[in-house]
Amino acid sequence: MYKDIRQVREHYAALRDVIAQRAGGRDDAATRTQVAVLCAAAIGALDDSETRQRLRAVYRHAAELFSGDQHQKWDREHMSGAHYLRLQIFIALEAVNTRLFFLDTLRDRGGVGAAVAGPLRPPAV
Repeated sequence: MYKDIRQVREHYAALRDVIAQRAGGRDDAATRTQVAVLCAAAIGALDDSETRQRLRAVYRHAAELFSGDQHQKWDREHMSGAHYLRLQIFIALEAVNTRLFFLDTLRDRGGVGAAVAGPLRPPAV
C-alpha cells in the first residue's frame, strides 16, 4: 500500500470514529478542533482534488454539526439537522474511502504516478 493512501485511510478511520461516537447538535469546540486537525492532515497527505473536496465537505459539515445552533438550519421534516449532517459526513467519508480504493488499484496498474493522483484522463491511444 502507498504511504499517502495509508495515511489518509488512518485519518478517515479516526474521523469515522469521532463522528460515530459523538452525536453533535451542541457546541463542542474540542470535537470541531479534532475534526479540523484530522481533515487537514488527510488533505495534506494526498494530492488528489476529489479526496480534498470530500474532506473539506466533512470539515464544513462537522463545523456546523458541533456548533451551538448552525445544525438547526439543516433540520428536515422527519430528521433533525444534527442527524442530517452526520449522514452527510458519513456519505462524504465513504466517498473518500471508495476513492482511496480506486486510486490504490489504479496505481497498482500503473495508471497514476506513485506520488500524484491527479484528475483522470482517458488512456492515450
